[in-house]
Amino acid sequence: MYRILAVEDDSLMTNMLRHVICAEGFEFFTCAEGGSASELAVREKPDLIILDVHLPDMDGHEVCRRLKADARVRHIPVIMLTGEAREVESRVRGLDLGAEDYLFKPISPKVLVARIKSILKPAPGPQ
Repeated sequence: MYRILAVEDDSLMTNMLRHVICAEGFEFFTCAEGGSASELAVREKPDLIILDVHLPDMDGHEVCRRLKADARVRHIPVIMLTGEAREVESRVRGLDLGAEDYLFKPISPKVLVARIKSILKPAPGPQ
């Protein structure tokens, strides 16, 4: 079973994520502050992190930078999620920091699940 960490401060969004992710049989856990994300990722070892760009204590881009700089968790895929920053520069910045995807709210649950499954899909073996 895959384990997914959501770093999200909005309770409605967290509840939607929980519902959608748990319905797919994935384990779901969350934290509401970016400062706790790295520690939680090291301790809980999620298979994927969904990271809000706008957090109360620090910018999601900074959280992504810290995650990708930490050898213990840099391998964990990150999907950045935002309700505001549709500028190309913000999206490119997130991807340049190492995020695997950058999605905009409101997000279709079907699209979110498809993106998660695509990222977590095992790579085909040698043929």
